[in-house]
Amino acid sequence: MKRIHFAAAALATVLNAGLALPAFADDPYSFDKIFRMADRNGDSMVTRQEFLDAMAKVYDEKMKAMKSDTKMVKGDAMTRDGLKSVIAEIYRGA
Repeated sequence: MKRIHFAAAALATVLNAGLALPAFADDPYSFDKIFRMADRNGDSMVTRQEFLDAMAKVYDEKMKAMKSDTKMVKGDAMTRDGLKSVIAEIYRGA
């Protein structure tokens, strides 16, 4: 009987992990994805310029997505709420 309980618990853990992983893998702002995006030369290190380029890309993508939301964007600039949203997404990914 203990084997059945152990097997059921193990199966539930595997299934639960399998359901959660694809959602995390699709996160465009996960730390690993941002790091790979920033590490342009593939040396497993990020220079200041690589970091700035990666953050500019994230900023541009978010600006494009929020363009019609006047609470987040005004003209060609992000509002306080817009920038807070970007930073929160990056922080969640880390």
